[in-house]
Amino acid sequence: MSRQKLLAEVTKKYEDAYRRRTKKSRETLEKAKKYMPGGDTRTSIWFDPYPFWIDKASGCRFTDVDGNEYIDFHNCYTTMILGHANPKVVAAVREQAARGTALGALVPTVVRWSELVCNMVDSVDKVRFGNSGTEAVMMAIRLARGLTGKDLLLKTDGCYHGSYDPVVFPSDAAGLSKGNRAESIIVPYNDKAAAEKAIVENKNRLAAVIVEGAMGAAGMIPPRDGYLEFLRKVTQDNGIMFILDEVISLRLAWGGVQSIYKIKPDLTTMAKIIGGGYPVGAIGGREDLMQMFSPEIRKVYHAGTLNANPMTAVAGVATMEQLNADVINYINKLGESFAAGVRAVFKRLNVKGQITGIGSLQNVHFHTQPVVNGKAAREANKDLLHLYYLAMLERGCFSAARGLYVMSTPMTRKEIDTAVKAVDDVMTELKPTIEELWPELIGPAPQA
Repeated sequence: MSRQKLLAEVTKKYEDAYRRRTKKSRETLEKAKKYMPGGDTRTSIWFDPYPFWIDKASGCRFTDVDGNEYIDFHNCYTTMILGHANPKVVAAVREQAARGTALGALVPTVVRWSELVCNMVDSVDKVRFGNSGTEAVMMAIRLARGLTGKDLLLKTDGCYHGSYDPVVFPSDAAGLSKGNRAESIIVPYNDKAAAEKAIVENKNRLAAVIVEGAMGAAGMIPPRDGYLEFLRKVTQDNGIMFILDEVISLRLAWGGVQSIYKIKPDLTTMAKIIGGGYPVGAIGGREDLMQMFSPEIRKVYHAGTLNANPMTAVAGVATMEQLNADVINYINKLGESFAAGVRAVFKRLNVKGQITGIGSLQNVHFHTQPVVNGKAAREANKDLLHLYYLAMLERGCFSAARGLYVMSTPMTRKEIDTAVKAVDDVMTELKPTIEELWPELIGPAPQA
C-alpha cells in the first residue's frame, strides 16, 4: 500500500470516530451553511472534518452540543485566563447589562480599567481601547506613520498581528494588493543579523518595527539569545519606533513579556486577557506618543462605536483585579509541568516531538529540526499533528488545532496529569503509524 493511501486510511479512521461523536455539531454546521459561507465566520477555529459547537462552559471545562465533555486547553486562543463563567466577571456583567450595554458616552469603570492596564505594564503611560487586537495594531501603525511621516514597516515571518493588511499573515493572503504587500519588510524570527541589516538599510523609510512578545500563531516560539533586547537596541540606535505586540504574551508575566526581558517598547498592543472574555483591543505606550490621540491635540484620529464599551470595561476590570504575579506564576507552573510531561512521553517513546513555549502557553510540534522560527514551524509534520489532535479530542482534551495548549486559573495538577496521560496514550497508539509513515520522526527530539 502506498504511503499516501495509508495516510488517507488512517486519517479517515480518526475523522470517522470524530464524526460519530459529533453528529449534532455536523447538523448545526449544515444549518449554518445556509447563512454563512461554509457555515463558518471564524477561520482560525476551523479544522477537518469540521469544528464542533459548544453548548456551555464553566471553569476549565465545557460540553459540546452532543454532550461530549472536554478540558479546555484552548481558552479562546489565550483569552480566558480565569476560565469560563468566572463568578466575579459574571456578576459584573449582569449588573452592567441592567444599567446599559452600549452608550454614547463612557462609563466611570473605564477610568479604573485604564488604571489597571497602565499599572500592569511599566512602559504604558497612557492607553486607548478598541475592540480587537487587529484594531490595536492598526492604531499603533497609524500613530507610527503619523509621527514619522514614513510608511514602511518591518515584521518577522510567522508573527501574527491580526487582519490589518500591511501585517496580515501570511503576507500573500488572497485579497491583498501589491501595494499592501510592499508596505512591509519581512525577516526571519530570532535572526538578529537579518533584522539589523533590514533596519539599517531601510531606516530612512521605516515607520516602525513590530514583533510579538512570543511568536503565537506560528507555534508559541520564544525569543532566543536576547532577540527582543537586540531589536529594542537596534531600533533605538537607528531612531525607529518599536512596537511590541503583547496580545498573546501579556499573560506570561505581570508586566508582560517585556518585563521578563527588561525592555521598554515605544508602543505596546494588547487584547485578550484585558477584556475578560469580551471583544477588546488596546494600544499603550509613552505619554508623548499617546498624547497624539488626545482630542485636545488630535494629531492621530481614533474612533469606534464600541470602544471602551461598558460590558467589556466591567469584564476587564473584574478580570484584571483578580490577576497578580502569584496568579500568573501559578498558571505558568502548570504550563511548565505540562511541557515537562509531554517531553518525557516523547523521550520514552523515542519520537521526535517537540513542545515550545513559555509558562502557561505551550505548543506541540513534530519535526526533525528544532522549531525556532516561522519557517521551521510551517515545515513541521501537519498530517501527524492532525491525527494527534483528533485522538486528543477523543480523550476529552481540547486545544487549538495547531497544537497550542493554554492554561487557566481553574486548572489544577489533576487536569495537567489527565492531559499528559492522554498524550501518552495517543502517542503510544500512533507510534506504529509513525514508524510506517514517517520513520524519520523516530529518534531523539532535536535540540535547538
